[in-house]
Amino acid sequence: MSKNYVRIWEQHHRLKLPENMEIHHIDGIHTNNDPTNLLAVTIEQHLDIHRKQNDYGACQAILMRMNRTEEQKKEIAECASKHQKKLLRQKKHNFQIPKEERIKRSKEIMQKRIGEHGIAFLGISDTKQNAKNARSKLSRETELRMMKKWNDKVRNTKWWVNPQGKRKRCINKPGDEWKEGMYYEN
Repeated sequence: MSKNYVRIWEQHHRLKLPENMEIHHIDGIHTNNDPTNLLAVTIEQHLDIHRKQNDYGACQAILMRMNRTEEQKKEIAECASKHQKKLLRQKKHNFQIPKEERIKRSKEIMQKRIGEHGIAFLGISDTKQNAKNARSKLSRETELRMMKKWNDKVRNTKWWVNPQGKRKRCINKPGDEWKEGMYYEN
């Protein structure tokens, strides 16, 4: 995924995004990189936002970025997968909710937080001080080089899954028992 929104946030605020912060798209639309739609939050705050929105796919992605054991990551992925399948069957998955409803839901959550705490997210006022001490582990050029390498690696590949739930990403079907997709369904 492109990290253009980080650069947009940094240019708008004239600061480097602190190492312990991430960018949240307030309206839930990842292509809307308007600076007023980008909010710097800690990973814990980001998880809290998506939990309250019942966006379990995003929760899974955030939890996978947090420090977890491989066993915990596997358990998280299994739970999230089951829940996402349930939401898809019920036509209630975040991707199936109309854009206007997602925006309305995000605004309601934001207003509730402001009402409870006086600010949308706790700790955001410390962003400038944190930015002064923040260091990037990777240069932007290194990050872009790594992203290009990954994109080249996965280009023209598909996800394949076997009856045991093992997944592979490759161009051709790995074997007779493998089916295209992320989940094995009979």
